[in-house]
Amino acid sequence: MSKIFYPDFFNDVFGPIMQPGSSGGFSGTARLSFLASKALKSAPASVRILFNPSDRRLKSLGTWMEDRAYLGGLLGMTPEDVGLFEAHEIARSSGLSYEFSENASDDGYELCTTFELTGADGDTAYVKGASVGGGMVRLYDVNHFKLNWASDTYALLFWGEKKDAEVLLREAEKIYDILGDDYIASVTVDDGEDRTGFFIESSRDFSDIHLNFEYRIFPPVLPVITKNGRKEQLFDNVRDWIRISKEEGLSFVDTAIKYEENFSLWSRDKIWAYFERIADILDGQIHSLEYVGYENVEETKELPIYGKNWNVYLNSSPVLTDPLTAHILTHAMSVNAKLPGVLIVPGPMGTGGGYLFSALDAVREKMGYDRKKLIEGLIVAAGFGAIAYTRSNPSGERGCVGESGVCGAMAAAAICQMAGGTPEMVENAASMSLQSSFGIPCDAIPGGKEFPCITRNFRVAADAPLYADLALAGIDPLIPFHEIIDAMEEHYRNTPAHRLCGPDCGLCMTKAAAKCMDDMAGDYMKGKFKYESGKL
Repeated sequence: MSKIFYPDFFNDVFGPIMQPGSSGGFSGTARLSFLASKALKSAPASVRILFNPSDRRLKSLGTWMEDRAYLGGLLGMTPEDVGLFEAHEIARSSGLSYEFSENASDDGYELCTTFELTGADGDTAYVKGASVGGGMVRLYDVNHFKLNWASDTYALLFWGEKKDAEVLLREAEKIYDILGDDYIASVTVDDGEDRTGFFIESSRDFSDIHLNFEYRIFPPVLPVITKNGRKEQLFDNVRDWIRISKEEGLSFVDTAIKYEENFSLWSRDKIWAYFERIADILDGQIHSLEYVGYENVEETKELPIYGKNWNVYLNSSPVLTDPLTAHILTHAMSVNAKLPGVLIVPGPMGTGGGYLFSALDAVREKMGYDRKKLIEGLIVAAGFGAIAYTRSNPSGERGCVGESGVCGAMAAAAICQMAGGTPEMVENAASMSLQSSFGIPCDAIPGGKEFPCITRNFRVAADAPLYADLALAGIDPLIPFHEIIDAMEEHYRNTPAHRLCGPDCGLCMTKAAAKCMDDMAGDYMKGKFKYESGKL
């Protein structure tokens, strides 16, 4: 039996629900290390976290709080746990020894992380996996058994000596019978030496499974797990989305909901309720500085609270921008503050959902739109995000266009939908927005206090109503949305990776950025690369 797996609204686009930070660098790494800990029989006591030398991630470690996320995940924290912000302190107080370093050579997996773990009972584990963007992860190797698991199911790995292969097979067949319709998939695994086993996936947990062989159980980390009965992907471009809507007599929004029904097998009411939850979380995020109180928020060396400056400016000077733009920026300042304890929803980048919602909610308030229109805008935005994830990987590896660019396109589409634009106009708004971000590298400066990301994120949020207006005026940008995504992917494949993303491209090449990196390595990450508890 083979799985049907494609980008989903809640797994890929608006997900995961998490503490403020990067969806790939903070949430994805927390999820990855949490799964790595499950390869042990006892609680982690010591870990070496190793990166490929060529991707140079050790150089920029801490830029997106990956160091904290790796440690927090090992300690059992989910992306929603505010304890992630204190993970170094919690790890040390709990006696966890850790080291961040590099492999001797690349291992063939892109942006892979290797975990060498020792448990409290002296057991050991070896795991390779990657945070692949948007909070999504993959496990490639568990205790030297090769896998390619997307953490979208419950999973059972069990093994024994090759001489016991027939007995292992009979055990696997018993498990298939117990699982019944909840059985999803199974592969035979081999460590290349003297062990063999099975990796079995299910839509329910393995709590009633008892084995006489060595085994490990891995839970799914995605909100929508894979189940039997999933239908094929409804559309992967806007033209088909529009065609299906017309053929089936559905609205543009209802066709998007049907897309999610086909994937999740959830009811329409459950899907709508989940979007309501997302809207509530995003509303709390864009008003977080207001709710907490500007005067009560403490700044850190890594991230000043720029919203304080903006609030003083709004209340003391004539503002040069129009009221709608100022309103969007006020929301966006709260998004950028990344206050611990204030949950966020990515879309696609970690704070992307907040920047998107900054524009949607400001437009809703200005135009007097009701809550229903707002939710419909989010649903349409999710459809555009799913198309982007289907045809590429909207993450920093594709350049900033893959993050703030796609986020801005989703926002422009949502606003055009809220304003009553035709589906063709909605696509035109998204296309114009995405074109404006094409070719920009993801050159987040390690230690650079959110620059240049902050200004780009503010720009796409503030510009979203502009592109919606242009589309509503009947302006045709010529290039369909999906073709721009395809061009983004082609650009990625034909451009050296270090020119698209990381500390060796764009503004990171400036002298000022180099100083920020040096300060970060010597200050922020000082003493955080290695800790020995002395317990083992």
